[in-house]
Amino acid sequence: MFTSCARALILFVFVLFTTNCAHTFMRGSVAKKLSSTKALVCLGDNDVEIGDLIKFQRSECSRPIPSSNIGMHEITEVGSTVEHTGYGQSQCELIYLGQGKVVKLVNEHFSIVDIENEFDFGESTQVEKYPAQQ
Repeated sequence: MFTSCARALILFVFVLFTTNCAHTFMRGSVAKKLSSTKALVCLGDNDVEIGDLIKFQRSECSRPIPSSNIGMHEITEVGSTVEHTGYGQSQCELIYLGQGKVVKLVNEHFSIVDIENEFDFGESTQVEKYPAQQ
């Protein structure tokens, strides 16, 4: 009924219309830095409202320390040293960068946030809504 070219086109259109923020950008991250004081974030109208405060954070992890319990990972020999191929143990923490306020809801995937005080952020910086004030 359909040629292979038509099937490929239908599949492409289907994939194009079914992709969302979660497939392109990680939910809860900066999708695009619009300026030093404005960001397009991957939090949509189901996640935030105009006026909500958003905190910006980055992950900072220490270098992994190989553990003696490597589980399913193998041990490899490089020259005369033995190294673990697994990740080992590392410590990670979220570093607070600053905050902003939602000023525009773009759609169900994105919103625009105005940064309150300039700080260093970029695409993929983690963002989350502050909990509602009680």
